[in-house]
Amino acid sequence: MTTGQPGEALRVMACVCTYRRNEPLRRLLERLAEIGDASAERFRLGVVVVDDNPGGAAEPVAMSFAERFPLGLQYRRSGKQNISLGRNIAIETGSEYGDVLVMTDDDCIPDLVWIDRLLDTWQRTGADSVSGPLVTELPDDAPAWIREQQVFDFDHPQIPEGSRLEIGQTNNSLLDVAWLTAHPQHRFDPEYGRIGGEDMMFFHGAVRLGMRSVHSAHAIVRQHEPLEDLTYRAMLRARYWWGNSEAVTNVASGSAARPRVFARGAKRLLAAVAMPLKRLLARKSPRLRVATMSAARAAGLMTGALGLRANHH
Repeated sequence: MTTGQPGEALRVMACVCTYRRNEPLRRLLERLAEIGDASAERFRLGVVVVDDNPGGAAEPVAMSFAERFPLGLQYRRSGKQNISLGRNIAIETGSEYGDVLVMTDDDCIPDLVWIDRLLDTWQRTGADSVSGPLVTELPDDAPAWIREQQVFDFDHPQIPEGSRLEIGQTNNSLLDVAWLTAHPQHRFDPEYGRIGGEDMMFFHGAVRLGMRSVHSAHAIVRQHEPLEDLTYRAMLRARYWWGNSEAVTNVASGSAARPRVFARGAKRLLAAVAMPLKRLLARKSPRLRVATMSAARAAGLMTGALGLRANHH
């Protein structure tokens, strides 16, 4: 585990890939600057912004923060519409300047103590990678049924502090640069940069190479869901893709054979179908939309097991 030189503050590089989200990016960079200021005695913070827009639309936003970070801000343009390529650029650039990398997405806002809590878990456990929880934040005018049926509560399970993980998540993670340097051939696979699942493939492969990945329960990142993504149709599509991506990456990584993945999907489908009836028998609301979304995710898992790949976009 990298600890920095004696008497020197740890060097932390925050890696962000962005695509046509200038205002969310601006909010994120402002929060990262606040984080760096609040914890300046513990670590020095820098930022890498990788722009996946061929026109480089994010450059003015990114460079307006160039003087806000002790380790500076590095802007790189990818423009390939392939998130794996963008993440690899971020890793290579960040590794030149930092002892550890932290990663999040351009539509997220970390809590003020986010990096501190990741570092706490990393230093206490000696892990090579740390991932924290993602909490969905809804706009005030989100459809009432989403809150009433607690839709997103089912998407974010509670994981105990320090638990070993088989995967991680790029919207909220820390990577030790020493591990990345020792494994220069292991990076995000461009094959999954368009269909999704590149983070699951990266962490699956890394764990097999010996990476120790753990969970930091109090390093919270909040994802702000735009209103247009909160339609019933959009959420059904998203959950189908989640299931499909899970199946494709499980099979490709060798974590589970196709029959096992298909059976897992069938079991989830039966549970989704039975959910409304069980709730009605318990004199509770059936939560039909939640059940249907669970069924969509199960269907994605089953079709993925059969070899069908769903494009994220």
